Amino acid sequence: MSEQSKALLGTTSAPQGAPALLVLADGTVFEGYSCAAPGEVFGEISFDTSMIGYEEVIADAANAGKIVCMTYPQIGNYGVNRGDLAAGKALIGGMVVRALCQTPSNWRSEVGLAELLCEQGIVAVEGVDTRMLTQHIRDCGTQLAVLSTLDGDPASLGAKLRERQGGSAACGASAQAGAPAARRAPAPAQTRKKAD
Repeated sequence: MSEQSKALLGTTSAPQGAPALLVLADGTVFEGYSCAAPGEVFGEISFDTSMIGYEEVIADAANAGKIVCMTYPQIGNYGVNRGDLAAGKALIGGMVVRALCQTPSNWRSEVGLAELLCEQGIVAVEGVDTRMLTQHIRDCGTQLAVLSTLDGDPASLGAKLRERQGGSAACGASAQAGAPAARRAPAPAQTRKKAD
């Protein structure tokens, strides 16, 4: 690769973030990488299938406190114009994406989506098969989830979820059966690689 190509790649590719986990109340685990603020957030997992309009999704009062999965494979392409945020700020609890664009391109963009989420302390993860997650939510219904960049142990996160739920299970799991067994979702075929 030429030096010019390396320089261009260095400005358009973000390094891979810290490992992150999304654990659903039914025991399903999705692995990814942090792409916004570090932390741990609990909330109802929901999804949005729109190709555009992520600014509206993150600032919608109906999504307040939720962990929102964006099904479209790349989010953040046109950045964020703060004036377009209906609530004036992001209201979501967390965000799950397949890929978060680090170099938005729009003449109205004031800040990238990742930068806005970091500023507002919102935990987000990328590298997740969001279509698989969406299908799971459709099949099993919404449920409590935890998104963490701090705790890499699915069993620990599952225990925290059960404590928040009062021990109830989700998606057909019997409450008498105790803790649902963790089931790792397969990773997407391609993941972002660390920049050299």
